[in-house]
Amino acid sequence: MAEIKPAYLITGSDEAKIAAALARLRARAEGEGGAGALEVFEPAGGGGPDADALVGALPALSLTATRRYLLADRVERWGAAQAGRVAEALGDGAPDTTVVLIAHGKKPAKLAKAVEKAGGEVLTYDAPRDRDLPARLVADAAERGFALELAAARLLVERMGASTIRLANELDRLALWADGGEVTLADLESMVVDTSEEAKWTLSDAVVERRADSAVLAAERLISQGEGVTGLVYAVSSRLRQAHEALTGLEAGRPPKQVASSLQMHPYAATMLVKRLRGASLDELRAGIATFADLEVWCRGGSDYEESVALTLAVRRAASGEAG
Repeated sequence: MAEIKPAYLITGSDEAKIAAALARLRARAEGEGGAGALEVFEPAGGGGPDADALVGALPALSLTATRRYLLADRVERWGAAQAGRVAEALGDGAPDTTVVLIAHGKKPAKLAKAVEKAGGEVLTYDAPRDRDLPARLVADAAERGFALELAAARLLVERMGASTIRLANELDRLALWADGGEVTLADLESMVVDTSEEAKWTLSDAVVERRADSAVLAAERLISQGEGVTGLVYAVSSRLRQAHEALTGLEAGRPPKQVASSLQMHPYAATMLVKRLRGASLDELRAGIATFADLEVWCRGGSDYEESVALTLAVRRAASGEAG
């Protein structure tokens, strides 16, 4: 085990890496001295942790643990005076004590300098660029003991967004499923959707790509999970409008990258949406938008049969490119 230092500043935008570093710290502290070896100073309300309490705890002695660990999270919220008091206290040092400061985002220069002057270390974890996320997931999957196909990694980013915490949780789940094997694009596409958000993506994509059978299956699955028709109407309508906006730009001669960047959605998802529009028709997209607009009005007014039936009919009609 590496020698522990008297102080650390963990900083950056990669929340998953920061969380992993904190998990290692907790495990080490509890392994050395039990739960009492780690004292946590958490932020109060919208502010930072109690800087004065941290400074006051530094000279204290422990009768139960060989080494004390003091953890302060969200120190980027400290004002200059608070950060200055902590920086000065770090310079005095404390025997058998390790101070860990967590700053989410930009590195606080004064604290970084104080940590290094005290013989500590600054650890910076910055999230990768969106375009580099799939390759990062492949590497992280290998660290978890399974292989992740690059195409499958791209699908994960498209479906789940750029949150490194959320993606890391999904990799943990896939590691259990893979059991040392490989997860391919086909594996992900065939898995039962675990969240309503992902299922809505599946439904919306199927409608845009005019895959009627897949769209109907996705809609029926969501209804069986308790999703309301109104929410699904909004999700699909939004995607159809985005697709219409993108296709209008493409047919006007705008470059695909420019069209994707103009959409109000995740960059990778926007790029994939533009690719899905090959062979699409503006008339069909307009017909789909009109179909779901009619369904929304119909749901508000009541009817003689269930809304779920109306949704199925609307999904099939829109995904088939039929007029309402």
